[in-house]
Amino acid sequence: MLNTPMSKLLTTRAAWIVGLGALALAGVASGQAHRPDATLDELVVEVQALRAEMNQAAAASIRAQLLVGRLQMEDQRISGVVREMEAVQSDLAATAQARAEAANRQTALEDAVLTATNDVREEALKQLAAAKAMAQQNDRRQQALKRRESSLAKELQEDQVRWTEINALLENFEQSLHAR
Repeated sequence: MLNTPMSKLLTTRAAWIVGLGALALAGVASGQAHRPDATLDELVVEVQALRAEMNQAAAASIRAQLLVGRLQMEDQRISGVVREMEAVQSDLAATAQARAEAANRQTALEDAVLTATNDVREEALKQLAAAKAMAQQNDRRQQALKRRESSLAKELQEDQVRWTEINALLENFEQSLHAR
């Protein structure tokens, strides 16, 4: 090659360059002809992954809304039970006061019956019977109110347990979202 003229070397070198360029171009052309299929497949896979992610996000959103709704309903239920329990406790206090007053009146009437004359005694006995009936009525009312208070306390405890469970579910759900 050293003895060959320079023009022939350039021509040979140019032929090699042109040949290599043609091969490279053919390789690129064949890669591009095959590549759109691979790119389309990649796009399809990516769209499917996006759809799956969107479905997961929609399901998570619905689940979160349901949990929050259940928590709000339980909170309202607890508030209603607390209000009702406060009313029952107020009624219990009023009944206890009425019971004490009726007991004092009954004692006073019993004393009056013992010291009264025959014509006044009959009226005092009627009043004593009415006072005893009122005391019994107050006792029955107080017992009913205590049963209701006990029932409400149990209901409140159950509702608070349910509220705690729902709140724990919501917290677990929130932590699972942060983990992703």
